[in-house]
Amino acid sequence: MNATTARILVADDDPTAQLLFRSALKIFGYEVSVAADGADALRQFRSNPFDMVVLDIDMPVLNGHQVCAALRSEADPLLPILMATGMDDIKSVEDSYREGATDFISKPMNWALIGHRVKNLLRGHKTMLDLRAAVAHNAAILQAIPDALFEIDGDGRFLNYHEPNLHLSKEPAGETRIGKTMAEVLPPAAAQVCMAALREAERFGASTGKQFELQSSTGNCWFELSVARKSTETGQQPHFVVLSRDISKRKQAEHKIQQLAFFDSLTGLPNRPSFLKRTEREIKRARRSGQQFALLFADLDGFKNINDTLGHAAGDKALQWAAERLSEAVRSNDPIAIADESGGHAEMARMGGDEFTALILNIASAQDALRVAQRIREVMRKPFVLGGLEVALSVSIGIAIYPQDGDTAATLLKNADTALYHVKQSGRDNFRLYDTVFTTFARQRLELEADLRQALERAEFSLVYQPQIDVASGRIQSVEALLRWHRPGRELMKPSEFVPVAEECGLILPIGRWVLAMACADAMQWQSEGYPVRIAVNLSATQFKDPELLPSVLEALANSGLPAERLELEFTESAVIENTAGTVSALQALRESGVQLALDDFGTGYSSLSYLKRLPLNNIKIDRSFISGLPDDVESCAIVHAILAMAGSLKMHVTAEGVETSAQAELLKNMACDQLQGYYFSKPVTAAEMTELLKRNGAAAEQAAP
Repeated sequence: MNATTARILVADDDPTAQLLFRSALKIFGYEVSVAADGADALRQFRSNPFDMVVLDIDMPVLNGHQVCAALRSEADPLLPILMATGMDDIKSVEDSYREGATDFISKPMNWALIGHRVKNLLRGHKTMLDLRAAVAHNAAILQAIPDALFEIDGDGRFLNYHEPNLHLSKEPAGETRIGKTMAEVLPPAAAQVCMAALREAERFGASTGKQFELQSSTGNCWFELSVARKSTETGQQPHFVVLSRDISKRKQAEHKIQQLAFFDSLTGLPNRPSFLKRTEREIKRARRSGQQFALLFADLDGFKNINDTLGHAAGDKALQWAAERLSEAVRSNDPIAIADESGGHAEMARMGGDEFTALILNIASAQDALRVAQRIREVMRKPFVLGGLEVALSVSIGIAIYPQDGDTAATLLKNADTALYHVKQSGRDNFRLYDTVFTTFARQRLELEADLRQALERAEFSLVYQPQIDVASGRIQSVEALLRWHRPGRELMKPSEFVPVAEECGLILPIGRWVLAMACADAMQWQSEGYPVRIAVNLSATQFKDPELLPSVLEALANSGLPAERLELEFTESAVIENTAGTVSALQALRESGVQLALDDFGTGYSSLSYLKRLPLNNIKIDRSFISGLPDDVESCAIVHAILAMAGSLKMHVTAEGVETSAQAELLKNMACDQLQGYYFSKPVTAAEMTELLKRNGAAAEQAAP
């Protein structure tokens, strides 16, 4: 099977999912067929089998579990089957694997990465096919060549033998061994194993599973013994039948499986499970010896930018390069690692993504770990070449010390990760010890919450506005309200820096009501000046679930005098997908009040036509992560095309967020996108500055969009 020509069957009753799967997978050269239900999927597969099947669990006629079970009974048992569903409960996952699924992916899914997920599954499938072929080959050899068979007395003396594997013995081929003992024929270690098997068989009647290794001119060979005590006449010394099987191939396969289970296939480094086991072993050793060691948790700064700009192939090369540099930086015999006199050495691992860990063992103090972290920082700054471009990566490192920062692998890893988080929050390209970071981080978090509780009373919040441009007329059609916090003694804070805290401590509802009131008042002021633009206000998931949402919206409109059709409420897919019945009811009530509704960050969540059709939406906003890749990123272009086509079929308007270049704006215009928003047109500005923008733009009442 050639991965670039693999045939993939996608079974999903959602036309949007079919469209997005086809778009995402065709980029990789796969031949994609779609089925609208489970029965159709089985018909297509039975007619012309596919190399891989993607199944949505919730389908009519036959659900994904039923189709999976049928395929497992009919098709090649190694056929890759990927289950996809919006249900994230453990039972759904367990049911999928019980019915024979190869892998399970939860919705929402990242459509830009789904092709890579499929590629990895197909790669694993090919590896398993190769492994199966190797096993079949070995089985044929074993059938053709009988195992070595011996008869031996209680002293381990050969009485009879049949041995096609002449390399079993140290003797030259053809010389007899009858009358000689195991110790005379085999190396001491192998002879000891054989005699232990004989003693066990003498006691219990049989012995199986004893293994020994022999060296030969072609390499080391492994053999497994099965020994049975032979019936003899009373008073006679017991005799034993010994079958010696060559298990070298099995040992190689076990080693390969061990590599797959405990080592990262991209970098060759130990993976997360392997690292955690190694850390637990080092904890036991250090506890006995009274020594200490350091756990370093490193994250590559700017790696996402490499993936986004140069592609995932370049990203993989960057990870391989980083693994080599990191290993070099912590190697004990390297001049940039801990000095030899300290007795230190290290163990690297890749935890996943762009995260790496290292154990720095036998350190005298935390300064030894800081010295290694500094060396890692220095070596990572050296540039390398990707795709003809010189690229540099920095690294952020969190450090936890055993035993003061934890006495389990999980605790040490968590505390090092906490230290890493603090480094990234403080500007990246640095390293910190956990004990210093934790107290600082905890204190800052408490101070933030305390200040946030008083921010409304102290009138520390303000709104800025960013225009949304109508593509057809080039005029400002609507304005998005964005919250800012003027925290005393600090720089201006954006919502991403404090809204999660406000959500956690229950302050988002009063803050949200304040935003609604201020945005409606400013919009009404613009309307009174002759600029009746629509005002867009973001709702958090907590606000959307608030039973007082509709009354608070109506109150803000009544107090400001703003017509309901001039207010657009934006919410994300995650805010509305949990309770579909309640969601539709809440949205319908808002829509009936005259308010416009927009789905924000579209493409990063479920992106499903089946639920979009049920939501009374006016507008869809494409997430900026897809716009940033335009016009050069093929995957982003395909996804934006698919979203625009879907929105057109539902007669919904589409707004593209994060437009920063003329090339992006021109491409989106040619794609027939309705509205554009981003720094290319204007950064967020104050209400007064927005008034000036509206004047210059000439957005008079009769020219504004309804």
